Amino acid sequence: MRRTKWATVAVAAIALGAAGCGTSDAGTEAAGADVADAEVAATPTSPRPKGTGLLTKEVVRTDLDTSAADAGVPANAPEYGRMSEGTPADSPPQSCGVAFKGFGTETTPVDVARYEAVVGELGERDWQQPQKRYERKNMDDGVINEARTVLNQRGWTVVAEYRTFQKDGVITLSAFEDACLKQYNDNAGPDG
Repeated sequence: MRRTKWATVAVAAIALGAAGCGTSDAGTEAAGADVADAEVAATPTSPRPKGTGLLTKEVVRTDLDTSAADAGVPANAPEYGRMSEGTPADSPPQSCGVAFKGFGTETTPVDVARYEAVVGELGERDWQQPQKRYERKNMDDGVINEARTVLNQRGWTVVAEYRTFQKDGVITLSAFEDACLKQYNDNAGPDG
């Protein structure tokens, strides 16, 4: 839905530029520049680069945070993902990935429906689901108490998980740059 709107705006801007709109004479050029400036100021830019190539950590972080927020999941727990004091800054968890963890609260519980909404929001941001999700149900009532979905896009993998956590639930999004993790795994020796 969002991509279609931005794609239409981008195509229209390219078509107008190619047609030479606003460049026929000085008066028209000035008026065209004013209109173009107003349109740029009024139109928010997408935080995501289009096309091919690897995504940056910042874009992936934005995808995780905005997908969760748009699905109504409570904000990222600030202590989640903090490394212990002894963990080097260039360790795989810190250099290869980003994470999100939203704990449900009494006023905003996290359930399977919110989890599915987060996965749907990631899908709107071009994250592809190459396999069916894993889920585990309670033996007594058949209610899903754990679900996991793997999504991929342009050199990154996201593992989206839902778990019942007491009664309020928790959603965890862990994203890793594939080449970075492979590099650490290839360089790990018998002791690593």
